[in-house]
Amino acid sequence: MKRSLNGLWPLALLGFFLAQAAHADVIDDVVRGTNLRLNAARIHVRGNDYSTGYWLLPKAAGTLNLNVPARQFGINSDLVLRMYGSRSGNVITWTFNDTLPSPYYLGSANSVTRVRGTLKALARQVRGADDPYCNSAACPHNVELVLTSGSSVFIDGYTDIIWKHYWTEPVAMRQFIAYGGVPRPRLSSMVVTTPVSRCPSPNATELYGDVVLSSPAPTGGILVDLMSVDARVGVLPVRIPEAQRSARFTVRLPPNWTGPTVIYAASGGVRRSVRLSVPECVRKPFEFVRYVQVEYRLALLGLLNGGALVARDRETDSDVFVTAKGETHKLNGVLRAEKVHVVGINTAGDVFGTAYTSKGAHAFRFRSDDVKAEPEVWLDGWEAVTANAHGTLLVRDPHKPEGLFLVDEVGPAPLSLVSKLKTRGLRFNALGEAAVTLETDKGLRAARVYGDKVDVFVETESEIHAVNDVGVFVGAVLEGEKYFRPFIWSDKKELQWLPLPEGFVSAKAVAINDGGWVLGNATADDGKTQTAFLVPPGAKQALRLDDLLPEDLKKAEYRVTRALALADDFGVAVLATDGQGQRVQLVLRP
Repeated sequence: MKRSLNGLWPLALLGFFLAQAAHADVIDDVVRGTNLRLNAARIHVRGNDYSTGYWLLPKAAGTLNLNVPARQFGINSDLVLRMYGSRSGNVITWTFNDTLPSPYYLGSANSVTRVRGTLKALARQVRGADDPYCNSAACPHNVELVLTSGSSVFIDGYTDIIWKHYWTEPVAMRQFIAYGGVPRPRLSSMVVTTPVSRCPSPNATELYGDVVLSSPAPTGGILVDLMSVDARVGVLPVRIPEAQRSARFTVRLPPNWTGPTVIYAASGGVRRSVRLSVPECVRKPFEFVRYVQVEYRLALLGLLNGGALVARDRETDSDVFVTAKGETHKLNGVLRAEKVHVVGINTAGDVFGTAYTSKGAHAFRFRSDDVKAEPEVWLDGWEAVTANAHGTLLVRDPHKPEGLFLVDEVGPAPLSLVSKLKTRGLRFNALGEAAVTLETDKGLRAARVYGDKVDVFVETESEIHAVNDVGVFVGAVLEGEKYFRPFIWSDKKELQWLPLPEGFVSAKAVAINDGGWVLGNATADDGKTQTAFLVPPGAKQALRLDDLLPEDLKKAEYRVTRALALADDFGVAVLATDGQGQRVQLVLRP
């Protein structure tokens, strides 16, 4: 026989709200939360089954105690069940012993006079993105509550037939499903970053995006749901770590994809969307129309979109960050270090490197649009080696520099194959490919390391110079004793030679962007005359930067002697000489 649970049984069931946790901190979320919700419960007492569901139980924040009025459940009694909660490890214990203000009639001449017992429960983190039964952003969601051994509940009452026969009955718990904790954080914003130079690629490629919550993620982190309208575009829910407000996610694009599609993200009842497409490749040559001169004491290291840059102060041997507006930030001051060495930047605007303090080395990553904020990644005892467009760092132990480690959400994990190889000039792209110059018994070889596979590009003396995030590598082959012939390599097209500026016989690349534009430096046959050049994708002729300078610099007889860096938005950093032969540093922008 089944009846609606109309007595004090639901109050006994509240003990189930305690849940198994991966660790005690999950119980902290139950303490912080303000609601418990009983989704389904069933008990057996005095030969009958009683069931109920979907009760929202108010709870004050900062306590495990509950004062539950019986009338809240439609019970015509003034009873308020006082449940006293305590914790031990990942177990919560609730005790209660309350006499009803007046007997509560159950039918069949039976009445209840008292409810008492002990409920023990484990608290465990909800493993999905949300409480599966919650349709409201305000629902508690991140802790599942499960009754455990050691629980016992009894009701005292009497049967009144001619005279009162008093009895005590145990309550058998048949089912319990409940959730507690803190509400799922609301989604504040979402962006997907498409590099300016990115265009359709014959390879499968990846983009990256960021989701930001309005409040920190609860214990154990939180999943933000992600979906693409175009099923060919791969995107998965992303977990924001505990106490963090943001996380980066990956968007996987199929070969030759142009779009468009829409990416949706949702958390806490809030949904955001971003329209995504990939433009056609830029192939037409252009001229630079803007420029900024950078003081020579700063050695340029990297150039970001919009004109911001990273440079090393030659006087202090520590690096600085210069915004697009010309504001200079000494990174040793920003990061409270004695010295800071930046090892790279990416198209997302991340800056990564190593800060050296009296306590040793600290690998870091921070966002260039908020240089004064706390670093997003800070790893004590590690040196940064490089990072990719997703912001994934490769680090090493300064006391054991031969080993390399990839940093994920858990921490540094060893890269066994790369660590076993003797390499120079390691670079790492968004596809997880490492571009290396191998030291072999036959000499140096340019190669790709991908998973457990090593691809050597050419079986002659060669070296690697750069790799982009769509899997195109740039290197050079040594011809004779002093001439280098540059090449590009990819899975689809394998090795192709790059053109050199007219009149020059040797060249090395500096960088390649996602659109396939290569920046390099060339040397004439005399070994002294140098120039910098750009090669558009698929071009048969290299473009000298001297021919692309703004008109006023051409008239002032400026000459570019060396290319230093290429930004994703086609900005270029160079060394040059002015009309009086003085050395200058310039940032050129189209």
